[in-house]
Amino acid sequence: MNTRMTILLVLLTTILGCGSGPANMTVTEKLAHVDKEANDGPFTPSWESLGEYEIPAWYQDAKFGIFIHWGAYSVPGYGNEWYPREMYNANKSRRGIYQHHLKTYGDPSEFGYKDFIPLFKAEKFDATEWAKLFKEAGAKYMPASSMWWKK
Repeated sequence: MNTRMTILLVLLTTILGCGSGPANMTVTEKLAHVDKEANDGPFTPSWESLGEYEIPAWYQDAKFGIFIHWGAYSVPGYGNEWYPREMYNANKSRRGIYQHHLKTYGDPSEFGYKDFIPLFKAEKFDATEWAKLFKEAGAKYMPASSMWWKK
């Protein structure tokens, strides 16, 4: 699989696949699905099991990678990727995220993190351009990460 396709698949999986299993599953069914996938995987929940893992040569040799933090928290464009956590934290909000949210969007109980999700459209995203840029920068890997919050 080429680099561009890998990057595109990682990003799409991160952006679109923030849950496990089909969308019509109940929470109990999703948890059972996650448990089954974890139990069928190559590891058990032990240090011994993880100790048997061999780091791939391509990763060992890679000296530079670019981590992408991009998700619905980009919509407010304020603070950082901890926005979904801090927007609910009136007493300990760092960087004034709670206050910003209250002033800009209203009370989080009325306009919560879930309300940013349909606004996250990524209209200008171009996987080919990103892959080209990362390759030119010398990156050997590019994991994408996302953040969700249960409120």
